Amino acid sequence: MPVSETKDSGGERRAGLLIAVFSRLPLRALYAISTLLFQLLFRVARFQRALLTDNLRRAFPGESEASIQQLAADSYRNALDFLVETLKAWRLGSGELERRVQLENLPLLQTLLQKHRTVVALTAHCGNWEWLQLACAARLHAPLAAVYQPLNHRGLDTRLRQLRARFGTRLIASENALAELIDFARHGGVIALNADQGPRPEDDKHWARLLGLDTAFYTGPEKLARLFQAPVVFVAMRRVCRGHYRVRFHNLATPPHPCEPGTVLNAYVDALDAHIRAAPEDWFWLYKRWKYQRPLYTD
Repeated sequence: MPVSETKDSGGERRAGLLIAVFSRLPLRALYAISTLLFQLLFRVARFQRALLTDNLRRAFPGESEASIQQLAADSYRNALDFLVETLKAWRLGSGELERRVQLENLPLLQTLLQKHRTVVALTAHCGNWEWLQLACAARLHAPLAAVYQPLNHRGLDTRLRQLRARFGTRLIASENALAELIDFARHGGVIALNADQGPRPEDDKHWARLLGLDTAFYTGPEKLARLFQAPVVFVAMRRVCRGHYRVRFHNLATPPHPCEPGTVLNAYVDALDAHIRAAPEDWFWLYKRWKYQRPLYTD
């Protein structure tokens, strides 16, 4: 057996054991673990704390240092809660997900599906996007395809794909996804993308102002909306309290889309900007979102 295959299978077994143990714990116990991790990682080890506070200072230059530090602490706590909640997602049934993730205006999405067959739903790394996908898949009663970026750790990636497919979601890897998406759109349904991720340096980019900063976005969401002549919905998830979320769907664009490139993505960025500013602690700040500058020759 190849060495790489042995490592992959060993990683998958370890991931499976981790999930099996922690997913059986009640949420209150998992939140206690999250609180302990916060003290160790944020207070003591200061893991990724400099990156977090630097992102916040750039996005909110007018805020006091005390406000930045408080926002950093709240964001870090929420990120750790997301981690333990995702472990628990393996054991949450559809009824529990419905109680914890309120889809306030799901009929809007259903109406758009009846009229257009295919809908492009754009969300962001706010709240708990894993619970969001599962809650929508459990209640939508329509095909759902989620475009995702595979993890480098194959064992964890396999387990995560299994989790996301619990209620029938079709997982489509972002690399070479077009053929699968065309096949999916023939039958109709919702194509879901977490559209706030930063593209790689070699990828096509759309530049826009997010939180006052030049920010690069993948062009794929707009290309899909134009290709399938599909309406575009912004999925806004807000944390109500620990373990409970509220979701609203906002219709961003309806076909036929304007000829001018970037109109769909600009509508998404405007909605995302407002959503983050309303509760910045809900967004995931712990990565280098602004890691390269906008070229001078772009519009």
